[in-house]
Amino acid sequence: MSFWLGTFSRLTLAALAVSIPVVVNAAEQKKDCFGFDAVDDDPLAARLYEVQPGDKVEFQCPARSVVCKKGAFLLPGDQVIVSRVDGNKACAEYHSPAKRPDNDETAGWLPLDRLAEKSPAPDWVGRWGDSETRITAKQQKDKVRIDAEANLQFGNGEQGGQFAALIDGAQAQAKFGYESDGEGKDEKLLPYQDKSSPGVCQVKLSQLGRYLVVGDNHMCGGINVSFSRVYRRADEKASAGEAEAQASKPAESGKQPDGIRPSYKSCLDKSGGVTIAMRNCAASEYKYQDGRLNDVYRALRSRLDKAAAAQLRDEQRGWIGERDKQCEVDKNSGTAALIVSDDCSVETTAKRAAELESRLSR
Repeated sequence: MSFWLGTFSRLTLAALAVSIPVVVNAAEQKKDCFGFDAVDDDPLAARLYEVQPGDKVEFQCPARSVVCKKGAFLLPGDQVIVSRVDGNKACAEYHSPAKRPDNDETAGWLPLDRLAEKSPAPDWVGRWGDSETRITAKQQKDKVRIDAEANLQFGNGEQGGQFAALIDGAQAQAKFGYESDGEGKDEKLLPYQDKSSPGVCQVKLSQLGRYLVVGDNHMCGGINVSFSRVYRRADEKASAGEAEAQASKPAESGKQPDGIRPSYKSCLDKSGGVTIAMRNCAASEYKYQDGRLNDVYRALRSRLDKAAAAQLRDEQRGWIGERDKQCEVDKNSGTAALIVSDDCSVETTAKRAAELESRLSR
């Protein structure tokens, strides 16, 4: 396997156990919660929480997000990764073993008073990830050997990546550097470097119960390739209660609201939470929806008389202004605001196209 790193085809890393920092309450935190943010959140600051006994707990979804599944809920005993806390809310991410690993994530705000923090003993050994991103941890004498490999499909073809390390399995966290020739040969396991070095792959890991939280510096593979996200064990089985709850939910038809293509959600699922990859997904879907809107607008206008056509033109201009205002980037919300804005543009444009298509069919 080979991949492109600027003008280099190499990577970097080694293992080092670290202490656990604290998730901080902060009023200035981002307004929306998309779970673990591959750009802004530190995997070493992630925490494992469990839903306490009582009624089910519903996710509070960002108003304009497609990441949070509407109506999603958790049951007592379910465990989540919390990447940050804002007042009495926890930004949480849950992965269901009852679903495929590439479509098992739900994220959003949960009430902090319904959660209890857990600190299980480290249990690194096992397989994590899915068919495109695989992380394997094996016992190797008194250490644990970590091997990661990615083969991601993008519009411009396949991009790959990799890293490896020997870590202290008695510690719940590790950070390290890795270097190889891009084919997994002549690898060097190196200490983590706090200062960024061009072309050098650096990784942080937190092993928290059923989850593995990974963060890298986007230098561990080709363009748009990152291992940064939350993983669950690949061989994890759903509990009887979870399987029953999943079976009781209506089957997903794959049809998206207002004509948004299923490929958009699939692209987001494969992005690994990487901002540039998610924005590329939105850009592709927006281009499609904008073309769809222009086509139906022209078709509808051609059927109207002069006065009605002028009225539709003015209506469309007004709608464009409202959409741009509604989807304006919140400059106080960090990189997540870019994703929210992109998604808003996709959804509002698709909704407008569906509205005009309905009028055209009358």
